[in-house]
Amino acid sequence: MENIEANLKRYRDLVVSHLKATDIILKLPVGIITIAKRIELSQLAATSQAQATENILDILDKSTEPGKWQAFSEALHSADYPYLLEILKSTPKSGKHEDYYLKLIHVFANELQKCVVPMHILPYLLSKSVISQGDVQEITTRQLNVGPQLAFLLLLDLLPRRQRPEIWYRHFLEGLLEQGHEDLVQEIDPDYFSTQNLGPITEGKVKQGYTSSGASWAVCHSDREEMECVMEDIVEPEHDSMGDQGAPSPSNPESCDMMYQPEETYDQESSPIVSSSSSLTSSKRQASYCEPCDSFTQMKVVHSRDFRIAKDGSGEIDTTNKMDNQIKFDITSTNKLDMQSEKKMVYTPNVSVEHNSDESEDENFMTSDYDDEEGEEPPKEKITRQDPLLQLRNYQIELAKIAVGGENTIICAPTGSGKTWVALHIIKKHLEAKRPREKRTVAFMAKTNPLIKQQYRRCTKYLPQYRTSLVTGDTEESTHLDAFLPVSDILCFTPQILVNNLESKSVKSLSEFTLLIVDECHHTKKEDAYNKLMRKYLMDLERKNIKNLPQVVGLTASVGAGKSSTVDEAVNYILGIMANMDVYKLSTVQKYREELEKHVSVPKEVVIPMVTGVNGESQGMIEDIMMKIEEELQDPCLFEPALNLLLSDKPSDYKAQNYMQWVRTLEKTTSTVVTDPNTARHILACARYLVILSAALEMNSLLTVQDVMTFFSTSLKPISQHQEKQTEEEKKLFQLLKGLLQDLNRCHRNNAHNPNLVKMRDTLEEMLLAEIKERKSPRALVFVKTRATCLALARFMGKEMAKKGIKVHYLTGKSAKEGDDGMTEAEQTDALNKFEQGHYLVLVSTSVGSEGIDIPDCNIVLSYDYAGNEITKIQMTGRGRQKNSTKIALASETVIKQETVSAYRAAMMYKAIDKLKLMNEHENCGKIREIQREQLIKQEIREKNAQKKESMKKEGDFTLQCIKCSVPVVSNDYIKCVKNSHHVVTDKKFFDKIEEKSHPKPKKIEGIEVKKMIFCKNCGQEWGIYFEYCTVELPIIQIRSFKVISSDDGEVVTPKKWKDVPFQIPNCEFSEVLTLHQE
Repeated sequence: MENIEANLKRYRDLVVSHLKATDIILKLPVGIITIAKRIELSQLAATSQAQATENILDILDKSTEPGKWQAFSEALHSADYPYLLEILKSTPKSGKHEDYYLKLIHVFANELQKCVVPMHILPYLLSKSVISQGDVQEITTRQLNVGPQLAFLLLLDLLPRRQRPEIWYRHFLEGLLEQGHEDLVQEIDPDYFSTQNLGPITEGKVKQGYTSSGASWAVCHSDREEMECVMEDIVEPEHDSMGDQGAPSPSNPESCDMMYQPEETYDQESSPIVSSSSSLTSSKRQASYCEPCDSFTQMKVVHSRDFRIAKDGSGEIDTTNKMDNQIKFDITSTNKLDMQSEKKMVYTPNVSVEHNSDESEDENFMTSDYDDEEGEEPPKEKITRQDPLLQLRNYQIELAKIAVGGENTIICAPTGSGKTWVALHIIKKHLEAKRPREKRTVAFMAKTNPLIKQQYRRCTKYLPQYRTSLVTGDTEESTHLDAFLPVSDILCFTPQILVNNLESKSVKSLSEFTLLIVDECHHTKKEDAYNKLMRKYLMDLERKNIKNLPQVVGLTASVGAGKSSTVDEAVNYILGIMANMDVYKLSTVQKYREELEKHVSVPKEVVIPMVTGVNGESQGMIEDIMMKIEEELQDPCLFEPALNLLLSDKPSDYKAQNYMQWVRTLEKTTSTVVTDPNTARHILACARYLVILSAALEMNSLLTVQDVMTFFSTSLKPISQHQEKQTEEEKKLFQLLKGLLQDLNRCHRNNAHNPNLVKMRDTLEEMLLAEIKERKSPRALVFVKTRATCLALARFMGKEMAKKGIKVHYLTGKSAKEGDDGMTEAEQTDALNKFEQGHYLVLVSTSVGSEGIDIPDCNIVLSYDYAGNEITKIQMTGRGRQKNSTKIALASETVIKQETVSAYRAAMMYKAIDKLKLMNEHENCGKIREIQREQLIKQEIREKNAQKKESMKKEGDFTLQCIKCSVPVVSNDYIKCVKNSHHVVTDKKFFDKIEEKSHPKPKKIEGIEVKKMIFCKNCGQEWGIYFEYCTVELPIIQIRSFKVISSDDGEVVTPKKWKDVPFQIPNCEFSEVLTLHQE
């Protein structure tokens, strides 16, 4: 770190001019900058960032804290200052000094101020890390308060702070090009286009290649072994549906089906690759895609109003067409296209040339710009750089009609029909219709972070004229949604964020929004976050205490039928969902059903019965151990009436769901009624092993004995790490399972294969290889029930299919609790991206893949002994969206029956929707209002009960004991509730009772870093996590790991959530907790 200290003296002025003090104040340790000093510096930074930075550097110079320069380096890295880090750690690279680029921009400041609207260029600069999210907020606020010209001066001040001069300069010019300011770029840097050299290549080695015409292309090999062809321009070929009949009507743009109408179709395989002509220098984007194969030759790119491709390959320009900003091209093809049988094709495309800065979206030449977007093939609309125009198909216009008219509605249409594009069209119409001085704000909600981030990308890409903000739960901003309302036209977030903000009064009411888009709205029931929002909506509507409630538009592929057994019952179920959303009209396709069927692929469904009695020997071994453990429960439960009664009511089927529920009840009852710590610990250990064994039984019927052994090893590993803390009874149980592992190992040698696995592997291999042989790019999605089965099956399939060159991966949900084996959001995104790009041809998934996370188009969907309800069936089947897709169910007799019931309910749901459309509208409205009145009465009762429950919470004292070993942990005096959710322990003695381990998947929650997990030192029970706030580590405990003991009467409760603790726990701020921690 000596370099940093020496270089800081040399470049101090540069650091002071570039570094914003507010970016690092909270990132430096308390040992360097105390809490009091942080407050003082923050106040100073409000008036002078430079002076505050000077003071921070002075504090660093004088500090005697060891590792201070390392801490400063980490703070700069965390605050995204790579250029300052490079300067301070080593000598900067030679080249043009930064003053050159800055002065060059300032020379043209007047012209830039007049033409450039800062808020339009911010998203691109943010995506390239030229500016930070904080910079964006600062510039946006400046523009709203004093106008774009003064805001642009602030942008000029912030531009050079974070990246090396040549990097921020290049990205700034690219941002200008993104906004269509080619003339300005040409004026600022006349050499820019000639020296651009087909765009920058910053990673890997470059090798030159040539098309048949001699035009050069570059292939960049990155660390991920992906090839990237960087070209000046690209036109992407259309999907197979480009051959559909029905040319768009120029007189009615909204009726446009597609802007591409060939007289005869050709398949995607034979469509030519687009190559860039070296003479074109007016490009606005770069594209990355795979190296061209021999079956393709060249395509000349021509910018014109209309272009026709004749039999002889010559192009004729039609200047009478008034449509602008279109890219036309001329095909000169050999190889795959038979020159003797070429047909005349009329091509009038409207191709997006908008640069997509999101690195996770692959711009492969074989896919359209829409391929990553819910797998839905969009209408071929006109999309220009400055004003992307969404033009819908006729059936999509029909779906949007009620919403565009301003009424609440649920848009119910099949997966792949383009509901997202309908939603974007509705948002656009809604914002366009605002009156002078009226503020309209749209809330776009989706259930998960990956999905809402994708919706955000769509909004920014296809509605760039509006200000769109993304708020996710892993940032602190999620608790301050009100800060985004004045500066946003569209806000994208998960519904729980809005629930939290309404409860905290950060958002006063739903009337802050004018339109709510509710994705996957069939979840609007029971205690789902969507339903909590809509209850608030209905209560405000009923009480008439809130004016101007927002319009509500729901999106779903299947509204569901619940547990209905008749069409009339299904009608009532759907009316219930409509009532919850205050919807009186469903939006479905009626008039243009034939057109809808053309564009939505319906997979062929095949059912393959599973072989029964598989792995019978290993099944018997596992069941024998389960019976022995149940015998272990007899004595400790004998004198506890509640437990004795529970044992007599034990389910006989170890694999049934109700057996697992019985074990959970045993755990809860034990924690409540058993007072002897050793007895309770023994029973809970038995219950824990029964859960593991029951899960192993299910795996045993689906996978190999080796997979079951691996599952046991993984499950027992945490227990084995705490063997020295085990009681004699626990050691006996552990030895039972250890002996079972040895028996299974012997069994494994005799039963290496599961015939059901072999059948599935062979079926998938045969279908995939047949597709590959035809030079197609197949994808297969395999659904299973549990996470453990998913991981094991992916391992097996990956090993088996690697012999055929087929790569397999898994996709599961996020961690349900600390320390489990769920995927992080980044891991999910990486798996999906590689599946889309063809790196993985098979993705084994839990139900998370059927809904919530976007899955690219695939042509094979296989469910392995897994059947959900009618909604799950429709969602899973809808994953196979390519034409001639296949849905295979490899299932046991029980699951086949469930599939039959789900199919029956799905058909019943469609009949119910049709019946609803034919029913008397006035009668439907009456039923919906009656349901709403009943719901409001129930909600009032819930609120009164909640208030009563809260008022009944005792003011007395209590103690927490470990749920496993009953060791006393902490009293209520040392438990503080922060932000109404985080329960922090401030007792110094607490740290003597815990062991800590690194978190397997560090993450951020509301801006708080989670790095470690904490466990009971006595028995190894997981207690909670450490989180880092202002560089101070504080322990947060999870109440499900403890028993709550009343100090007054000794009453014991075992709540799963903190809100169910029957005692009052004071709220406080983090600053108070930090003060207590330092005392």
